[in-house]
Amino acid sequence: MQKNMSPADLHTPEELLAGATALLANTDPQVTRAAVLEAITALEAFVHQTVFAVLKNRLDPLLTTWLEERTRMDFDSRLSVLTPVALGQPIDKQSVLWSRYKKAKELRNDVTHSGRKVSSAEAREVVDTVYAWLAYLGSTAEVDLALLGFKRQVEQGSIYVPSEQVAIRAVADYFGRSKAATADIQPVLTGNLRADAILKFGVHTVIVEAKFVNSRDIQRVVEAGIKQVLSELPSDPSYRAAVVLFNRAGIPEGYPALSVHGDGRVSILLVSLLPSAAE
Repeated sequence: MQKNMSPADLHTPEELLAGATALLANTDPQVTRAAVLEAITALEAFVHQTVFAVLKNRLDPLLTTWLEERTRMDFDSRLSVLTPVALGQPIDKQSVLWSRYKKAKELRNDVTHSGRKVSSAEAREVVDTVYAWLAYLGSTAEVDLALLGFKRQVEQGSIYVPSEQVAIRAVADYFGRSKAATADIQPVLTGNLRADAILKFGVHTVIVEAKFVNSRDIQRVVEAGIKQVLSELPSDPSYRAAVVLFNRAGIPEGYPALSVHGDGRVSILLVSLLPSAAE
């Protein structure tokens, strides 16, 4: 089984991209070819790890597994179709970023199938293109994966939240320790927007609201949370919101634990506080 593994199964996207960057210092055509291969593999690994980690918490596990198998040899679909579903980030096939990706992928295919030589400038462009994609997708992925990590800790009993006041503090404490969050926790954003915490994930400023509810009408609670934060979010597209709903009534079977709304600007996380989950 080991011999069938791809580099993406053995190395993290960061390791692969760091390796590709290091190879750029060498102008040997064999080495520049390797830089192209490692850079594209880094993008594939990033999308695979982040997209399916999020989809597993939004879709039926059997559907997620089917999608993973169905797109195994179709990375264009993973990037252009599944990534927006998972991360809420639109992928514009008319954009310069998409054009750069297609050019980089074409070069990778030529290297793989015909042994095409690659100049240092071409290899650098491929590496830079992958960095640009990770910058575009990475902040959103970090936000949603961090939210899912928080949910797991609460529901497994590692974090105890008996009240809304404690819930808000738990959110602030968790993200304050998170490697993904690079800004200090703040209790309030000036202006009309109230926030329980303000975080910095890459290029995004994330406004976090924590709500403690006891409702079986979870759709109504979710819709109210979306409406509230969308009305308060600054128009600046670098701002996003995350609403963490702690529900004593649990989460209905089949309801997504994490969902994205408002053109990718609002993440809703549902955390069950049923006794069996909280103890």
